[in-house]
Amino acid sequence: MITLFFLRRGLPSTIGENPLWLVVLCDMMTNLMLFFLVMYSFTMLDSNGRKKWERSFSAADVVADPRQARAQAVVRQFREQDAGAAMDEILRKSGLEDMSEIQVSQRSIRVRLRDKVLFPSARAELSDGARASLSRLARVLREMPNEVIVEGHTDDVPIAAGPYRTNWALSVARAYSVIELLIAEGIPPARLIASGYGPHHPLAGNATPALRSRNRRVEIVILRGKDDM
Repeated sequence: MITLFFLRRGLPSTIGENPLWLVVLCDMMTNLMLFFLVMYSFTMLDSNGRKKWERSFSAADVVADPRQARAQAVVRQFREQDAGAAMDEILRKSGLEDMSEIQVSQRSIRVRLRDKVLFPSARAELSDGARASLSRLARVLREMPNEVIVEGHTDDVPIAAGPYRTNWALSVARAYSVIELLIAEGIPPARLIASGYGPHHPLAGNATPALRSRNRRVEIVILRGKDDM
């Protein structure tokens, strides 16, 4: 108000012709006053307060360091490669080479296990041998941050008896049984996804018993980090 008073007295004709510049001037004066008030309050802080104040204006916590992101991607990639090799070794030592398969792609590491390795016919309860093998696989998965999808698959032969009315229900139950074991082995539930496909994603046709046997399986899919794609 004082500034406006003196400006009115000193420049009456200019004020009448173009009063908008005074608004800009007042805004600038207000901003300057606020700036000096902030500087003054800063001088009143102790050393700890100043450090916190400086961190609040730092961009380090907002802008990710690209070097750190690349380093994390490299570490994750090595973990994934080691995981694939470790799982292959576990399956070999368990005598499951002929009943399992590992596929490494740009998007995932896929461990494929035949159903008779894990379950009795038309059942979803894991066998003792399956529990031992999956427990060893779980130790590898615990060392990785990746999400894991457990997929259940069946053939197209209708279920004649048992607690499950459809192959789809059986595939979901089998995936969930594997999920339960992985959780019991210390893998966080937030990383696990159960998925049942029934007979709808076959590896081969269903014309012969041998082909149907290939379709009955559980797949453990480790999703690779986006930075590795």
